[in-house]
Amino acid sequence: MAPAAKTLRVSIVQCRGTPYEVGRAQADAFALTRKGKAFLRRKVKLPWWFNVKTEERAFRAYAPALWEEIGGIAEGLNIPMEHAVAFFGNDGLRMPTGGCSAVMSGGVYGRNYDFWPRGYEARFALVQVNGSYASIGGTHQLTGRLDGMNEHGLTIGLHLVKARPRSPGLTSTLLIRRVLDSCATTAEAVDLLRRLRHAMQYNYSLLDAGGVAVVVEAGAGAVAVRAGDWLACTNHFQTPQLRALNRRVAHSIDRLPPLEGWAARALSAEQTFKALNFPASPAFHNYGNAQTLHTIVSEPSKRRLLIGIGGDAAALEEDMLDVDFKRWVDGEDIPVTQLKGQLGLGLRRLRRTRVRR
Repeated sequence: MAPAAKTLRVSIVQCRGTPYEVGRAQADAFALTRKGKAFLRRKVKLPWWFNVKTEERAFRAYAPALWEEIGGIAEGLNIPMEHAVAFFGNDGLRMPTGGCSAVMSGGVYGRNYDFWPRGYEARFALVQVNGSYASIGGTHQLTGRLDGMNEHGLTIGLHLVKARPRSPGLTSTLLIRRVLDSCATTAEAVDLLRRLRHAMQYNYSLLDAGGVAVVVEAGAGAVAVRAGDWLACTNHFQTPQLRALNRRVAHSIDRLPPLEGWAARALSAEQTFKALNFPASPAFHNYGNAQTLHTIVSEPSKRRLLIGIGGDAAALEEDMLDVDFKRWVDGEDIPVTQLKGQLGLGLRRLRRTRVRR
């Protein structure tokens, strides 16, 4: 007998204002969730090496607006700044092992985010922070981003290669946030990712509104870039410069050929979504503890983003959240507060529902 499906609910949070105001708004929304309530109940013990002054200097140098945002989170949750920085700052954003797949071709970016449900924040944020580009994306520890698209259409996602050893530098989810906040094009993002210090080894898949696609392969002290008319990306380095750093990559390598085949065919946004999100897809995770938790597909030139939770979200048209981000940037909130799906379905089909205001 197949295991019972589990429901996954993903919150949609929309915030506008100063970095501090956005931090307060995110804290308010987080405090109402099950994970937020659990966080506020538990006793936070800071690691012996933690020094808030050191963290502040790093944020002031690399991400000053995020320091103000964390201040808003601290006020909103009524916790000391030290605790907010430790949990929602750079060190609190370290990521365990996961697997992700992306394809970029014909002005379309598609990506599956694969991870353990227990470690998933289950939250998408649309933020318009004064002094930064507006963006939409999957979040990690409120301030970090797993993937997303900004108001210029620039789309980016992360793909873990190795989490250990960890070096001094910025975590992957904070790097994604920095790119979305400050880069309008792929070229600007590559330049930023070359200049910032990387704490772990990750691939970053990118596509901008001009159709420029790259995969940035990055680790401590080394950054290489793959470019092409179409690209696919999983969880291993492909450039000769960094290939020797790979961990065991059999499953990552096995996922590449179908992704490359879709990229070469230049599928439409809807076709890309279905190819990635179908539970029988070779790019879909559904084994062990890891599962495909969300799928995003963007058309950067149109500022359009499709979001689906779990698998087979494109079976019915209403199962995908179709975001016109230009309208949101102009001030029109989307009428959705939650996406709901189910996990562990194998090849069975599932209907998702959206909870509207």
